[in-house]
Amino acid sequence: MANPDIIIVDDDPMVGELSRDLLTDAGYSVVLVQESMEAIPAIKAQMPRLIVTDIMMPGITGMDICKAVKSDPALRHIKIIVVSGKSYEVEKQRAFQLGADFFLQKPYNVETFSNTVKSILDGAAPASQEQTAAAPAIIREEEQAQASDLGAGQIRVTVWGARGLPTQLPNSPSRYGRQTSCLSVETRDHLFVFDAGTGVVDLGREIIQRKRYYKDIWVCLTHFHLDHILGLGHFAPIYDPEFKIHLIGSNDPEKTLKEVAQASFYSSFAFAKQAPKAKIDIYEILEDNYELFPGIKLSAMYANHPTSTLVYVLDLFGKRITYAPDSEIWGDATAFQDYDEKFGGFVKGSDLFIHDCAYNDKDYETQKKQGHSGLSVVVDFAAEKAQARDLVLWHADPDYSDEQLDQMQAEANNRAQQKGFALSCHLPSEKQTFLMQGSR
Repeated sequence: MANPDIIIVDDDPMVGELSRDLLTDAGYSVVLVQESMEAIPAIKAQMPRLIVTDIMMPGITGMDICKAVKSDPALRHIKIIVVSGKSYEVEKQRAFQLGADFFLQKPYNVETFSNTVKSILDGAAPASQEQTAAAPAIIREEEQAQASDLGAGQIRVTVWGARGLPTQLPNSPSRYGRQTSCLSVETRDHLFVFDAGTGVVDLGREIIQRKRYYKDIWVCLTHFHLDHILGLGHFAPIYDPEFKIHLIGSNDPEKTLKEVAQASFYSSFAFAKQAPKAKIDIYEILEDNYELFPGIKLSAMYANHPTSTLVYVLDLFGKRITYAPDSEIWGDATAFQDYDEKFGGFVKGSDLFIHDCAYNDKDYETQKKQGHSGLSVVVDFAAEKAQARDLVLWHADPDYSDEQLDQMQAEANNRAQQKGFALSCHLPSEKQTFLMQGSR
């Protein structure tokens, strides 16, 4: 027997046989598989053009079949229609994330079923409210809206979250806030967001409330640890079609930037319960310099931190902003460890130096070589290597009390004063802003 056009996988005899008869009457050669465990061997042996599979079956599910087919280079060209009585939006998102070409809700229309299948096989998906795009559209327009509260050359930096993620949710409030990493950098024309920890949720709400000054938003992820991406699925502009989101980051051997985006927006395990409506670009970058706009440059360097982690430097209007939320400065560089020297050259001349300072000096003694920095070494580096004017201490241990944080800030400024550094040290609270005036 020649290879069939279609394999139907459905454990319900009535539905499976009805589907087979409708498609046979339409002129297709069809095989019905009623035992889900036999589906993958049958697909490999018979190599159909299309698979129609139910989701809920004993043995393996239709989602398992979809994933197995689309992850196999020899099978991934086969088109798949997922059929289910589970009409939840999250199930549709999950099906498309796993590679489905179409989602058809039960009970389907028997009069249009064959035409739907024909459209999928012909490569033109039929117009249907049951279909959801597998990925957001890509757009590269440069048109920008203006934020009227900032003048030419003005830069506003806002902290939306700067704490580490605790192993247990704290019961006590904090004057410094509890949200995890997110920083925004605004000009009259542009908005840059660094990391999408839980702090990005409040930022997203404010962007919507501000009457959409920024139509293009650049979101730069340093890495994929949970405290830096936890809020991505709840960033409100992603669900508004008037926005364009440019997502920037480095791939990791375990996860690509695209996979992180898909998991944040489409996975059934994600917090998001709907698909994005904004237009989204994904830029997978390496250590390099990138001119985003005339006079605005974004530079990236790999940080001394577990996993593929980036440090960003944003140069704009003659000002330099460094964002290094997870970076361990050794303070004792040797021939075998030159991170401090390389990093110092990369961030030299920072006007605003935002750097990991998870620990006070006492605690850092027991936490060395784990990817986070201690107080004194960061203050010294900011003044001597980065030659910064302002130091923002980031990623404070979530277990520290406000009194401990107050003490850290006092010790940082005392050290700078005692050593004669022209450096102001800040341990930021949420929504704290730094206003800078650059040239234009």
